Amino acid sequence: MKIVSRLFWLVLFLAFLAFGLNVHGRVAADGLNEVFGFDYAAFMAQMRDARWITYTGFRHPALGLLLSPVVLLAAALDKIDQEVCDRFVVGVMALVGVLNVWLVRKVAGWFAAAVFLTFGFTWFLAAVPESFPFAMTSLLAVALLCRGADSPDGFCDEGKDASPSHYGAWAALALVATAITVTNGLKVAVAFAICNWRAIRAARVRLGARDVPLWAILAAGGVAFALAVAGLFAARMAAWNSAHPDDPKSVAMALTQTMSWIPQGLGFWGRLKGAAVGFATVPLLPPFAFDGLEAPPPPSVAGFVWGLIWIVWAVAGAVVCWRMKMVRAIVGMFAVDAAIHIVCGWGLNEGWIFCGHWFWMVPVIVGLSLKRRSRA
Repeated sequence: MKIVSRLFWLVLFLAFLAFGLNVHGRVAADGLNEVFGFDYAAFMAQMRDARWITYTGFRHPALGLLLSPVVLLAAALDKIDQEVCDRFVVGVMALVGVLNVWLVRKVAGWFAAAVFLTFGFTWFLAAVPESFPFAMTSLLAVALLCRGADSPDGFCDEGKDASPSHYGAWAALALVATAITVTNGLKVAVAFAICNWRAIRAARVRLGARDVPLWAILAAGGVAFALAVAGLFAARMAAWNSAHPDDPKSVAMALTQTMSWIPQGLGFWGRLKGAAVGFATVPLLPPFAFDGLEAPPPPSVAGFVWGLIWIVWAVAGAVVCWRMKMVRAIVGMFAVDAAIHIVCGWGLNEGWIFCGHWFWMVPVIVGLSLKRRSRA
């Protein structure tokens, strides 16, 4: 059985690699800079530029630093042959894609992994070099850690709080998730609070002559962490600007560009349409639904039905499994994205670009609902 499993993951890697090389060839042939709005050319250039390790953007404070081994190797290969370098980067993304499928299976079972593989953006995020596949990896790791808040089989109704020995893992994931995409640190904090609330609420820490509630210390630590990330960003951006005086990037420009992603006059119906297309339909379409690479096609009636089936199943599954802390944590993480993108409207006109932050939740909750049903 282990041989079959290992063979499956090898075949999946080769399939992702073939898909990625095909996309890379089509991008080169068509002279595209973007694939469905993802910055293909820019990210590919960053992956082979060693300077990216010391540069940070506002939304991705230390992604280049986290990927430094890959970036250094890609930069070395680029000096030999750029095409070899690009193929290496495509291979890395294929490997990340396999890791994400493996994490989905680990969290919610084989059926969840199979559903995950039917979605077109599972394949595109395993082929397109961008921040979102790595962000999805960190969030799936959080979901896996959330399993520790339930019983070993994952079906404890009331659940249990993680022991203090697990707090280091939570802190590490918060750091990694924030380094990849700054708002994902908030999702880790939400998941941690949901999974460990009883222990947080009851625990007190002796500070001098006073017993201070643990939640107050964690809240203060969270604020300090956010300020530290902001300070790190500002310091590294200032260092970059001083070393590259002709570069137009600055903190003010980064903030301006970030705010420009909020469409004007979006309104209630615009938010509803953006959520239906960018959240619930386009990321869930099968890969054969996409012909070109410049922009996703408008979802057909069949596409809406396909997406609706999985969304309804996931919502029903969340209701059925609501007493599982892992499910509540996943819904809590999704609420952060809903607030940012649907309520605030940030980037909602192209909501599918950010789908790596949430669309994996659909197969995970679907898989968990089947596991709970089989247990009943």
